[in-house]
Amino acid sequence: MQSFWKRLPAAVRALLAAACVLALSLALTFALHNQDTWRTGLWDDTSQSLVFGRILQMQHVQSAPGGFLGTYEVDGDTAGNRYLFRENAVPDPDTFISYSHQTGLQGAAFGILNKVYSLFARGGEARERMLYATNAVLFYAATLVLAGAAWRVFGPLAGAGWLAAAVFSPWLQRGMKDIYWCTWTWLLPALAGLAVWALARRRGRVPPWGYALVFAAVLVRCMCGFEFISDFLILCEIPLLAAWAQALAARQPARCWFGRMAGAGFAAVGGVLAALGVWLWQNRLYFGSWGAAWANVLEASTRHTVGGEMSIPAVIGQYVFSQDPVLQFGPLALPPLALVVLGAAALALYALAQKRRGGPGLFPALASVWGLSLLAPLSWMALAKMHCQIHTHLVPMLWNFALAPATLLALGALAHQALRPAGKRQKQ
Repeated sequence: MQSFWKRLPAAVRALLAAACVLALSLALTFALHNQDTWRTGLWDDTSQSLVFGRILQMQHVQSAPGGFLGTYEVDGDTAGNRYLFRENAVPDPDTFISYSHQTGLQGAAFGILNKVYSLFARGGEARERMLYATNAVLFYAATLVLAGAAWRVFGPLAGAGWLAAAVFSPWLQRGMKDIYWCTWTWLLPALAGLAVWALARRRGRVPPWGYALVFAAVLVRCMCGFEFISDFLILCEIPLLAAWAQALAARQPARCWFGRMAGAGFAAVGGVLAALGVWLWQNRLYFGSWGAAWANVLEASTRHTVGGEMSIPAVIGQYVFSQDPVLQFGPLALPPLALVVLGAAALALYALAQKRRGGPGLFPALASVWGLSLLAPLSWMALAKMHCQIHTHLVPMLWNFALAPATLLALGALAHQALRPAGKRQKQ
C-alpha cells in the first residue's frame, strides 16, 4: 500500500487525503451528534445570541454602523435571538444593539453561509443544525490534520491519541459546535505553524507565502475574537520549537529552525496588529471619531486583563486542581492535574527507553510539544487573570488546546516506542 501510494502523483495524493479527512470529519460529526445541541448540550448559549443577531440582520438586509455582532432587543430581552432565528421572525432594525468589543468576522461569515443554506432549508432550526454541523466538521478536519502530523513523526498510536483527545472531551463535544467561539479557528495558527514546518522539511527553506499563512491564520482567529490570544499564538510555534530542539539534540544545524520560529512569531504578531487595525476602523465607523473608537478598544482590551482579587498563582491553582474532567473515558474521568502527571510520567518513561537504545531519539521533540502544550493554557491564566476569574465556564476548555491531545500523544508515542523492534532505527 505504501509503495502504491508513493507512485501516485502528488496532486492525486493530496486530493485523496483531503477526501478522507472530509469523510471522516463528517462521520465523526454525525456519529457523535455534534450537530445536535439537545443530545450533547451547548456551550455558552448567551454569547451565541450575538452571532444569531448578526445573521438575522444580514438575512433581512438590515445594517448598523461598523458591521459588528449584536442582538435585537425583544421586550427587554437580548438573549432570545437564537429563537428569533429559529422562527424566521423579522426583527425591528431599530432594536439592534451592536456589540463593539470584537470584530465579529464569524457573524458575517455565518450570515453568508446562512443565506446559502436557506436555498436548501427554509426552517430556522434545520439551518441552525447545519451551521453547528459545519463548525464541527471544520474542527474535526483541523484535528485530523494535526493528528496526521503526530502520526508521521511519533507513530500511529500517537496520532490516534491526538484524535482521541477530541472525541473523548466533554468540553469539545459541547463547544466545537458553538458559532460564537468557532473553536476550529483556534487551531488555525497551529495548522499554519505546521505548514511552515512541512515546507522547511520538504524544500529546505520557507517561502514568503508560508509566513503569510501564519499571518492570515492569526488574523482570522483574532477577527473572530481576541480572547485566549496567548494560547493560540503559542500553538503556532509548537512544531517549529520541536524541530529546533530535535536539531540541537542531534547536533544538526539548528539556527535555521530558530529563524523560522522568529519568522512565524513576527508574522503572527503582524496578524494580531492587522486585526486590531480592522477593529479600530469598525469602531471609528460606529462612534464617529477616532478618540471614541480608541477609548472603546482600550476599555475592551483591558477590562478582562488587569485587576481582580485573586493572584496569578491562585487563578492557576483554581483550574489546575479543578476536579472537572478534561477527558472522559466512560467511568474514568481525567481532571487537569491527572493529565499533567500522566504526561510527565510518559515523558520520563520515553526518555528512559530512548536512553537504553543509545540516544535521545525523538524525546527532545516530544518534550517540546508537551511542554509548550502545558504552557499554552497557563499563559492565558497568567496574562488575563481577571478574565479567568469572571468566565469560569470558559477557561477549562483551554486544557484541550493543547495539553489534553499532547498528553495522549505522549502516551501513544511511549506505546509505539515499546512495541517497536529494538534494532529498528528511528527517523529523526
